[in-house]
Amino acid sequence: MVSRKKAKGKARKAVKAMKEEEKDAHDDSSTAATQQRGQEGEGALGAQMQRLINIRPCKHGFDPFPKGHICDRFLKLYFATYYAGSSSPPDAVMEAMNAVENEYPEVLRDSSKMKAILSYFLMEGTHHILNGDKKTARTTAARIIMFEEFIAFSVLKTQAVLHLQKVLEMLIADDHTLVSFFRKRITCSCLDKKHKEVKSIKKMGFCNNDNCPLPGRKVERSKMLCCTRCGDHYYCSRDCQKAAWSEHREECKIRAEKNAKFERIRDHVHDSV
Repeated sequence: MVSRKKAKGKARKAVKAMKEEEKDAHDDSSTAATQQRGQEGEGALGAQMQRLINIRPCKHGFDPFPKGHICDRFLKLYFATYYAGSSSPPDAVMEAMNAVENEYPEVLRDSSKMKAILSYFLMEGTHHILNGDKKTARTTAARIIMFEEFIAFSVLKTQAVLHLQKVLEMLIADDHTLVSFFRKRITCSCLDKKHKEVKSIKKMGFCNNDNCPLPGRKVERSKMLCCTRCGDHYYCSRDCQKAAWSEHREECKIRAEKNAKFERIRDHVHDSV
């Protein structure tokens, strides 16, 4: 299993933020998920998932799995692990990822199965947006991004590092960014009306300076500055970039070295073909 120790610091921030978003959510499905923490076994969780699927007139491209299907078992294990209650709550997402990677590695390596699993989360997120629960929709989108990053880095090995900036930005995403994320991924037109309502909203990004003076550290995405060395950290201004450099320096060096090594290997493979 691929080690993610060097990404732990930033991953903790992302997952902690994800947990805080979930804690404040109050729609029916979120409440049911919270109650699931105290239930034992995968049977109750499976019944809850099936109940949520059945009550929705449009499943937004999701094709329900047959009972006992490996994708169904994958999701049950993921949620059961996530909601089990970790001694270190911010690690819950990584623990859930580890659980499914250990038990169902063949699923993570099967693009068609992972597409089906992610379509479940897309259905969930779309449902939350249509019901006005944007907080839970953001968390669901962050889950999708975590899976996509995990697969690209750990399974497909198409990138050198985990880009957790995407997760952080989704957790504080504006309505335009949130709706667009799901609308371009679902196969139905259920979010077209909602997209027209929010498309005038400016898309916002997240400044990586912990002491950024802007409210919520949010800045218009088109005005953000990217660290040209690592290509992963973004800032609202030169002042914030300079202020964060002492903390970012070591991580920047490591990520830049990994990216460079990855590019050399990829170029070598490409040239040898």
